[in-house]
Amino acid sequence: MSFTSPQVLSKDTATDVDTNTTSFVLRAADLGQSIFSVAGLTLPLAKILTIGHQTGKNGEDRHIVRIDRTEVDALLVPATVSVYLNIIRPPSTAITAAIVIEVVNQVIDFLVEGGTNANVTALLNNEV
Repeated sequence: MSFTSPQVLSKDTATDVDTNTTSFVLRAADLGQSIFSVAGLTLPLAKILTIGHQTGKNGEDRHIVRIDRTEVDALLVPATVSVYLNIIRPPSTAITAAIVIEVVNQVIDFLVEGGTNANVTALLNNEV
């Protein structure tokens, strides 16, 4: 099964309603990875969504969802921010898909903290 194109992602706080969206169009795909980007952007500007899968050396499944965004500053120097979720699932039958989904939901809940993104701000402020 492959992901649909485009992937339409909301730029706002996590919600089931897709408003204020960005569309990522499929650019390349092979057996282990799909790469999407925002159409119409010219270099050095870029917005890239990568979805990938690998098997680790101990047999664990590794899944990644990554978004990279490149902007230029007033001196036209490009800078890129990357945010990604890396899921590593051991071959153990004790870790079910339901458990993985629960943990992913907890990470998302931690980051958006009541829709205010409070914990993202705390992370960016180097709080521990």
